[in-house]
Amino acid sequence: MRTGARASILTGRHPHVHGLCRNVYPHTEWAGHPNVFPEAIPDPFSDGRFRLWDNVAFFLHNAGYRTAHIGKWHLGMGNPGFFDVWRSFNSGLPHWVGTPHASAWRPDVHTDHGIEFIAQNRDRPFFLYQSYYPPHDPLDPPRRFLEPFAGREVGGDPTPPAYDATISSLDENVGRLLDTLETHGLRERTLVVLASDHGRPWDTSRPGTGAGGQLSIPYDEVARVPLVMSWPQRNAAGVHGRAPKSATSQRFDGSVDPAERSLLPDLQAGRDTWRRPVVLQNIAMTALDGSLFQDRALRTERHKLIVRRFDTGNHPPHRLCELFDMSADPGETVNLATAPEHRGTVRDLAGQLLAWGEEEGDALAVELGARTLAAAERGS
Repeated sequence: MRTGARASILTGRHPHVHGLCRNVYPHTEWAGHPNVFPEAIPDPFSDGRFRLWDNVAFFLHNAGYRTAHIGKWHLGMGNPGFFDVWRSFNSGLPHWVGTPHASAWRPDVHTDHGIEFIAQNRDRPFFLYQSYYPPHDPLDPPRRFLEPFAGREVGGDPTPPAYDATISSLDENVGRLLDTLETHGLRERTLVVLASDHGRPWDTSRPGTGAGGQLSIPYDEVARVPLVMSWPQRNAAGVHGRAPKSATSQRFDGSVDPAERSLLPDLQAGRDTWRRPVVLQNIAMTALDGSLFQDRALRTERHKLIVRRFDTGNHPPHRLCELFDMSADPGETVNLATAPEHRGTVRDLAGQLLAWGEEEGDALAVELGARTLAAAERGS
């Protein structure tokens, strides 16, 4: 759910709350795609089905911050009104401004825009949402970034060198933004957040990964995305967080949601622990054995439970519930859900998912948590 994930990053709410559980486009070209709304939706902010106005950019704009969005937006065709600077596009813009390798690499251009915005607003509060489109396909970064990865594919690493080269180009551009903050004396007092809407796998043998489903599965290659926060003036000295945080269920601003949902206490105290499990939501992009499905997954520090509801009865029974020991099996290759010795773990995690669903108003999490809990208690 690329649109849904971007809406979650902006609002701090899960897709079942903000309503963008599928991708939106201003046309019906993708009308038959299971991960896309069938009707044309050019502006979800003006659609009463969606709850998008409670978002960080809107609040900061109203508080007097100068706001900017630069890059891929994927939440409609235009500025919803709370960005003072808008250099953005919905989706699908080529990564090169003109002919590949004979024109400007668009992330470089977008970074130039971000640098310009920081310089122009260095003496006032500002919020910059810098959103890069790569490493979305096609993977065709500037050639100089490919050189360090030349020949690596012979070593058995399934990740294409062009993918890592593209990431390297983004690393450089993020560094340019940080250097700009340093130049203007803003680095110490600026909160910098680095996040992503999804990852992608290169092993397409997993369920739901074939023919375009790579971006919408709960396995770690897709679901474990970075959330790096840096605020030197407020950070605990020398602390680097490792515990994953859910950018889709917790806010950066404790003034909106209850304090226990804010990440600021973790950032300021230097905490690096799991306070709550992370819950993942998904609508499949491709069918598995002829049936589409929806996922809920609950991830703790040790385990991940994945449960599914299929659209039809034609599905592999062992895919209804999966349990992985993320410490012993980080590649999620061995499903432990049916092993008698792990029945208690399945029961515990299903109970946590059920309780989370009831607390957050997620009907599907309640349904799947209750179903899995009942099956574990029956020993089936």
